[in-house]
Amino acid sequence: MTDDLLRHAWLHVDQLPAHFDLVAALREVKFDIPSVWVIATGSTDFTSGEHAELGVGVNGDIGALDWIAGEQRLVPLVGTNAGWKTYYLAGLDETPVPPHAEVPIEVAYQALAEFLTTRARPTCIEWQEAEQE
Repeated sequence: MTDDLLRHAWLHVDQLPAHFDLVAALREVKFDIPSVWVIATGSTDFTSGEHAELGVGVNGDIGALDWIAGEQRLVPLVGTNAGWKTYYLAGLDETPVPPHAEVPIEVAYQALAEFLTTRARPTCIEWQEAEQE
């Protein structure tokens, strides 16, 4: 089941199987390239004000995070990458990751775990506006 789920670039928290531990699943997989997933909450209508997304990237001991809700895109205040990076959606399609999105992998896992529990923007880190492409 883990491999099947991780082949999907976009997941919705309501569609994850009961008792499925996404953080544990990501910890188990060995990634050859920087990979990222988008996990949504709220409405499945992307244009709805009730729709929000947490982007979570894995690149060895580096993670990546961004939060998108409406027109707002946020990255961690303590993010370390100075420029744009290329990650791959579910390890497949190139996608740009904004400056300051990269954090230690454990911070990314902590933020994901909080998001999966609260279905809200993680508060374990501080956020700032993301740079526009």
